[in-house]
Amino acid sequence: MKTSAIIAALEEKVKNLEAENAALKRSAHAHEGEGMMHTGGPSVKVPDEMAPLFRKAEENVRQYFSDFKWDPSKAVIEISDERYVLVRASALSKDFLDSILKLYADRGEQEAFSIGRNFLFDISHALGLNDARAFHAKMNLSNPLARLSAGPVHFAYTGWAYVDILPESNPTPDDNFYLHYHHPFSFEADAWIRAGEKSKNPVCIMNGGYSSGWCEQSFGVPLTAVEVTCRAQGHEQCTFIMSPPHKIEQHIQQYAKKHRKYNIKKSPPEIPTFFLRKTVEEQMEKARVLAEESSRAKSDFVANMSHELRTPLSAILGYTDLLKKTKLDPMQHDYLEAIYASGSNLLSTINDIMDLSKLDARKISFESVAIQLPDLLQSIELMLASRIGHKKLQYISSVDKTLHQPLLGDSVRLTQILLNIIGNAIKFTEKGKITIRCEAEQENAQGVQVLFRISDTGIGIAADKQHLVFERFTQADTAITRKYGGTGLGLAITRELVELQGGSITLKSEEKKGTEFTVRLPFLKAEAPAEGRERPAGLINGQGMHVLVVEDNVLNQKMTRIMLQHNGFRVSVAGNGLKAVSFLKKNKVDLILMDLQIPGMDGYLTTEKIRRSLQLNTPVIAITAHAFSGEREKCLAAGMNDYLPKPFREHELMQAIAAARQQKLIDLSFLKEQTHNNAAFIKDMVSTFLKQTPKDLNALQKALSKGDEAAVYKIAHTLRTSVGYFGLQQYIGSDLLHIEQHRTAEESRFQHIRNICEEAMQELRQLTPSALSSAS
Repeated sequence: MKTSAIIAALEEKVKNLEAENAALKRSAHAHEGEGMMHTGGPSVKVPDEMAPLFRKAEENVRQYFSDFKWDPSKAVIEISDERYVLVRASALSKDFLDSILKLYADRGEQEAFSIGRNFLFDISHALGLNDARAFHAKMNLSNPLARLSAGPVHFAYTGWAYVDILPESNPTPDDNFYLHYHHPFSFEADAWIRAGEKSKNPVCIMNGGYSSGWCEQSFGVPLTAVEVTCRAQGHEQCTFIMSPPHKIEQHIQQYAKKHRKYNIKKSPPEIPTFFLRKTVEEQMEKARVLAEESSRAKSDFVANMSHELRTPLSAILGYTDLLKKTKLDPMQHDYLEAIYASGSNLLSTINDIMDLSKLDARKISFESVAIQLPDLLQSIELMLASRIGHKKLQYISSVDKTLHQPLLGDSVRLTQILLNIIGNAIKFTEKGKITIRCEAEQENAQGVQVLFRISDTGIGIAADKQHLVFERFTQADTAITRKYGGTGLGLAITRELVELQGGSITLKSEEKKGTEFTVRLPFLKAEAPAEGRERPAGLINGQGMHVLVVEDNVLNQKMTRIMLQHNGFRVSVAGNGLKAVSFLKKNKVDLILMDLQIPGMDGYLTTEKIRRSLQLNTPVIAITAHAFSGEREKCLAAGMNDYLPKPFREHELMQAIAAARQQKLIDLSFLKEQTHNNAAFIKDMVSTFLKQTPKDLNALQKALSKGDEAAVYKIAHTLRTSVGYFGLQQYIGSDLLHIEQHRTAEESRFQHIRNICEEAMQELRQLTPSALSSAS
């Protein structure tokens, strides 16, 4: 062929190629933004026996991703009508983990990394589950292996990683599922490599979470994946093992044994898996619920047993008290003292067990009332006088002058603490003295830390036994239990009571020389008690006052009747709540003693009937052996005036009656505190209340009868604010709130509000100028 002909042929060939290239360019431009072309090799590497299935998956996924739309003007990237988002790879790997490491730097690097890993794994595991579910439905995939095969291809197309599944894998829908694979290209490892940093830990966390989530959805078994080698750590490959969570450590151990060069820990300290952690959380929650139920069952059992013991014990101690006031010969007196001592010891043990139950249930609460320490210590000395006199011990008690001021605290619990310690001192001292010193250790304008030192000249405690005295059911020596008795609970309870109030207790002791306990307790300084709020300590004479005893136990009926009659009261008895309500409809009484556990309508419902239906404000004192935690608070909330637990002494009953009879509704402490005892302003507030309250009550009654909800709400809200200034919330605050919320009320509820307001106004009219101006 001539040269010219060859050249002409080549030129024609080039011309044709140029034309074809131009056509391809035009086609590419025409479809720009409408499709994604994959022109390389396979997007996943698998064993030969799996290849046909994965080639089919490649076709399906390629078809899925061929429908690509990108419209930045609407911030939309869509593939097969599914919206996607682009995220900078490093933001989900290195950058995120760096932020977590800084945020939790105080936890240490390893724990901080673990926190970040758990975040990423859980999120990506959930993404894998949901993406697989959506993709399987879209592509109509039902076979587990076909579902799996779409995963690695999808993984590659979305930029997560290239997957190389190794031949030893066993992807079966059961407990033997095992997948061993590499990620030669992983967005997470790549983020670290591009940053030029080497990680101390495997970093392909989201890859492991996403792939295990996808496979879990495909095969229907819980799965997790652990990265055993990582390119970000300098290894050749990012290598993963996937299996059910309970088998993953076994597989890791086998891999570590086979690949010793990687120095893989055979038992990693933490394996990230959403379902394993979720299972642990559920188990912990179940354990917590069971523990709470067990604690409640124990508390209920202890309280019920306490009730069953206290009821007969109340009769034993009550009648013993009454018998002691009769004429007895010396032998009878000795027998009676033995009965009384045994009953008192049993009551003390019951009280200890109840306190123990409350402490375990964290249901111990502390009051904050004004305490005069000199008076309290004198009262304790009187309680212990007979024991001290019987042993002919010297008893010395002193209180710093700086502590002759009212302090805020729980007088009952403080008495219990000191009685436990002083009682022990008396028990273990045969001769010598008991010394109680009360000192102000630290003081400022708001409060004072008080130091109680209780020392004795008793048997002492061996140095190696001293740590036992505060343990439950433990005494320093078993011989002590045999000789002196006791449950070993007193000091254990004392320590817990002290520590719960922010204090401390310590001891110093020497055998045969004595012991000194030191108790430190913080107190706030108290102002003078508010008008009408002092609880009288003295007794009263009945002078013909009529008392209704609501009690079903015949022995307790008789005992309470005799105690009251001995003190000049007139007594009626009702065996249940219905009889009590029926009696009160026809008879007027000055005070009601209410047992809580009575047949039919219990003490709570009976009191509610008395307050709501009968509209009586007669003082009600709950008297019961019911010893559940918070019983006193429930009684007061139910409309009772006080709570007296069984068994009670005659003088305790008289004190409770005296307190109930002298209790006033009005409490001016809020006004005095807010106005700094501005008597003129308080007087003006009282005058306004006396003028406005009758008008508000009449207006409220009228609005209720007309069903004027707007007016009902407004007046009830105004009244609720007004009564709050005078301490009446505890009596009618909840009733007014009920009316305010529901815009209506039954007649009995409104009448109860009116009765309380009228009684309060009567008290305000009787206030003297000195009562208004006295410091509070």
